[in-house]
Amino acid sequence: ERATQRTVDRVIDELGQDLQVEEVGEVLPGQIVIDIRHPDAQEDEPLALEGVEVQALPFYAINSRFKELDANRQYLLYCDKGVMSRLHAHHLLNEGHTNVRVYRPA
Repeated sequence: ERATQRTVDRVIDELGQDLQVEEVGEVLPGQIVIDIRHPDAQEDEPLALEGVEVQALPFYAINSRFKELDANRQYLLYCDKGVMSRLHAHHLLNEGHTNVRVYRPA
């Protein structure tokens, strides 16, 4: 058997490319952006979007705490590269949450 070595980032990137998740580049009125980056990244480079509600919910808590959010609202997951947000949005969609997309600013 032939083994290959790849970095975790590369594996996640490859997985993320295959995920069918809607990405949006603009936040519409009433939508909420959820910053899923690690708290250190959120503190170092806060996500500030004028006129947009931004909530911080780290990637490691999103799956367990998403059900606490208002199911009648539309949520856009954000991370720097878009990979973690695609992975988590895909998982949430598979769990039956239809109110989640990925925010990828232009």
